[in-house]
Amino acid sequence: MTSVLQDLLKPELTETTPRITVERVSHLILNRAVGDSSPRSKTLGKAKSLLEFYVLVRQAIDDYEKRASVPPELKINFTEEEPDAKTEAETITFSLFRREPGGFGQGAPFEANVRNLRPIIREDVEDPANPGYRKIILGYWHENIVRFTCWARTNKGANARAKWFEDLMEEYSWWFALQGVSRVIYWGQQKDTIINVDNNRWYGRPIDYYVKTETLRTYSEKTLEEILVRLAVVDT
Repeated sequence: MTSVLQDLLKPELTETTPRITVERVSHLILNRAVGDSSPRSKTLGKAKSLLEFYVLVRQAIDDYEKRASVPPELKINFTEEEPDAKTEAETITFSLFRREPGGFGQGAPFEANVRNLRPIIREDVEDPANPGYRKIILGYWHENIVRFTCWARTNKGANARAKWFEDLMEEYSWWFALQGVSRVIYWGQQKDTIINVDNNRWYGRPIDYYVKTETLRTYSEKTLEEILVRLAVVDT
């Protein structure tokens, strides 16, 4: 069974009439992308997606706790799931609250007039790692609101943990940029919340951050070098 991405043979090529048709896949890719008129902006480091941003936050928490010599039993549980009723460890959960195509131009986040609705060409060069191949990198900007909720067994503990997390995010803001996250902006703290997990009460402090991420897709195509055509004439 062939893939739809590989089965590119057009029906007319199966006819008996001799003919040659050459259509480069890169041409099709570039046609659906935004060309040179749009900015080819890049982050300081290798661009990170939203999922990779979550991993960076986990790494920042680990490093922050290590620097403070936090004992293992007091370390934060960083997870996508709700707090665990079986543990007393304070928890920070994360979830995606809003996500839109990235914008360009002046204005506050989500207010730009130009949106990244189509991929933007980041690079279109000869592939240095594979001689004879062409490398095309397309990028999509995304604007996200990520909600981090700091959970503790008491209101006092939740308030302290929320302040702790805000300090961490501020201190590591330059590091996120260096790692390839375009922008991380404090977006505000939301209304306090309380949940019960198996009759265990948790007090939460939701904190929102604006995060601008980039998703890159790389295409590689061998450069067309030579076409050799041999025609045989058969006497009838």
